[in-house]
Amino acid sequence: MSRSPIHSGHRRSDDPEHRAARRPTARLIAAGAALALLLGAAACSSGGTGNAGTSGTAGNANNAGSTSASGQSGQGTSGRSDSGSSTATNTVIPDQPVGNATLTIYSGQHEALVQALTAAFTKATGIKTTIRAGEDAELANQIIEEGAASPADLYLSEEPGPVGLLDSKGLLAKVDPATLQEADQRLVPSTGDWLPYAARSRALFYDPKLISEADLPHSIMDLTQPQWKGKFAYAPSGAFTATVSYLIDTIGSDKTLDWLKGIKANGINEQTNGKVRDSVEAGQHAFGLSNHYYWYILAAQKGGADKLASRVYFFDHPDAGGLLLASGAGVIKASKHQAEAQEFLKWLGSADGGQQVIAGAQAAQFPVAPGVVSKTPGMPSLADLKAPNVDSSIYADTTEAQALIIKAGMS
Repeated sequence: MSRSPIHSGHRRSDDPEHRAARRPTARLIAAGAALALLLGAAACSSGGTGNAGTSGTAGNANNAGSTSASGQSGQGTSGRSDSGSSTATNTVIPDQPVGNATLTIYSGQHEALVQALTAAFTKATGIKTTIRAGEDAELANQIIEEGAASPADLYLSEEPGPVGLLDSKGLLAKVDPATLQEADQRLVPSTGDWLPYAARSRALFYDPKLISEADLPHSIMDLTQPQWKGKFAYAPSGAFTATVSYLIDTIGSDKTLDWLKGIKANGINEQTNGKVRDSVEAGQHAFGLSNHYYWYILAAQKGGADKLASRVYFFDHPDAGGLLLASGAGVIKASKHQAEAQEFLKWLGSADGGQQVIAGAQAAQFPVAPGVVSKTPGMPSLADLKAPNVDSSIYADTTEAQALIIKAGMS
């Protein structure tokens, strides 16, 4: 099946914390800032916050997204001088990194988290990195346009869809099977071409003064029933689009469209996940559909969960309202630094490497290596969540999901 370019359903910059975490204009972090990131990442690996510094000076304005350097003094651009070289299509996993290559990473993930990860990786391996940051969809489409001439060695997404699109286009190299074995197998795509390195869970935020946990809906499929009219909020975000893709895959397009129309009729469209959280916290709705980490970030900002009026609920059974959505990392097949890029994935997925950075980061995402638990207060273990079994490859093409959302009148 031909895959279409990703559209705005995968963007998350409409929420304040995402705008603060990512700066779309080009920017180069100076060597001194990179050193500060390196030291900060070392703290993350022993239980720090993972909030690396982001100060820097303007760089090449023609670059898509912002650009930073890790472990490299005087790195002035995010590209490589050999960006027009021949495509490397061999999917054999190299044994060991060679040479002194600098890895160019296109990243749609939170910048502070990626900076902490790359700084810790450079400290652990000596391999340098350059980050080109932007929105998931924009960077994925840029790699598609660049083709064999792309300067990218690796792509890191926050949503599963964009990295899945690159996979469907044949632009990703196979990941070492041993690396994939280090991740929660529920999140590993059937293709084996990208690594899940962090995860988010869909969840409900609710106001216990307006509704008890026991009275919450058994399933989000029930929300089309009359008793829920006017009681909940939702947002047609990237994660909501992924939920629609899941429903299309499980119950078909017609029933999914009926569900969407029922959600529109009964719910309040708050447009963004952040507004869903804030409106429930303010007592405007009994509950809302969102991503778990919004609530935990707010709890940290307010000084603890006991300072919030709202609560977070994870479904206690496999339900579409409790989907696990992976952030993905893949090696670009055209990269000339296959061994070093595979080493990055190996470190990123390792329980004593990148997973420790993710566990301590302020982004409050789930580490995916079994046995590694988030240091965010109150967050459950990923292994304890009762999520549906889904092949993450189904999120590669969200064209139909986006079309149904529009047809239902949600955007």
